[in-house]
Amino acid sequence: MHELNELVTLRSMTAFEASDITAGNRPREGWADDFPGNGDAIAARYFQATSTRAKPWRASWLILVNGIVSGTVGFKGEPRENWLEVGYGVVPSQRHHGVATTAVAKLLAMVAGRGISVRAETDTSNVASQSVLRRLAFEEVGRRDDEGSPLIVWERRLDASL
Repeated sequence: MHELNELVTLRSMTAFEASDITAGNRPREGWADDFPGNGDAIAARYFQATSTRAKPWRASWLILVNGIVSGTVGFKGEPRENWLEVGYGVVPSQRHHGVATTAVAKLLAMVAGRGISVRAETDTSNVASQSVLRRLAFEEVGRRDDEGSPLIVWERRLDASL
């Protein structure tokens, strides 16, 4: 995991990259062949709608693996009642190697010690994403139905010792 921690970095998405991702333009030099995916367009649209990126929850972050853009991670909006919702996605060519776990851990470190809880939702069939959250000490706190899609709700309270 230590080696992966050095290979996986986060970089704030640029306006130019957000435009390309939203338009479905690909591939760009430095992007994985299978980037962007469907979820990446959501992150890019959020970036475009956010006027200020001074705080970590106001940015969409690109996940780079050994310098190659391989996914996105970010919070879905401003803190609500002391909690944030995280979203993430990694291209198929980089899945099952710990990339998502490492990227989400790096994002959580940006808000650690602020007395914030972080939530996530996964489809009940998305075992890989559930595994990411379990490895990061998220606990299942409920279930809900989103227009016929059953979801699991996860939460983790962050403290200074992330």
